[in-house]
Amino acid sequence: MWHDNGAIIELIQQSVISPTLRVYLSIGELETDNPDFNRIANEHVTLARQTLIEAGVAEGRIQFDFIPGGTHHESTWGPLFAKIIVGCSGHNIVQ
Repeated sequence: MWHDNGAIIELIQQSVISPTLRVYLSIGELETDNPDFNRIANEHVTLARQTLIEAGVAEGRIQFDFIPGGTHHESTWGPLFAKIIVGCSGHNIVQ
């Protein structure tokens, strides 16, 4: 998302978004070894979440995880995979 110069935000804003959409977003605190990049990446994912809400997706249908110490690696998101599947499958999102 942070490499698209805002294209994902524009796409969301220009699209008709189903209110039944379920979305999972996550970002690790340490996606890269560049602190400025990590801050910007987190801001972009947070903006995508807010834009989805403004487009009509209920907050309860968007799961957003900021993972302290998390990296851009399967070791960060792998343990969350079951929660992602349950949340996006139509069940209540696991907290």
